[in-house]
Amino acid sequence: MKNEYYDETFLANQKNTLLQMKSNILNHMKTHSIDEIAPDRDQIVEDVDQSQVLMAQSLSMGLRDRELVRLHQIEDALAKFDDGSYGLCEDTGEPIGKKRLEKIPWVKLSIDAQEEVERNSRAA
Repeated sequence: MKNEYYDETFLANQKNTLLQMKSNILNHMKTHSIDEIAPDRDQIVEDVDQSQVLMAQSLSMGLRDRELVRLHQIEDALAKFDDGSYGLCEDTGEPIGKKRLEKIPWVKLSIDAQEEVERNSRAA
């Protein structure tokens, strides 16, 4: 299905940006394994060392979790190119502004819909 709201050049640029972001995340995950920051147990001399290692691992796992979330968002956005729904607000079905898409190419909601979600979450 063709996306009638955006021109082919814009869509191609967005798709390329998303593919590059996906590649960067996958490469980063491949080269920065959580296991590599953990020294052997024999190397841990003091409790302070062990504490620092555990903090570093925790930070690394938090970063990994964020990378996985972002990867999932990027893959969702890429799938929308196939059905022509890329750039359409999941709440209203209206096109999302080009500047918003250029800044956050995986975004799912228009500014208005996002503000509504935030208002509702604050009221709850």
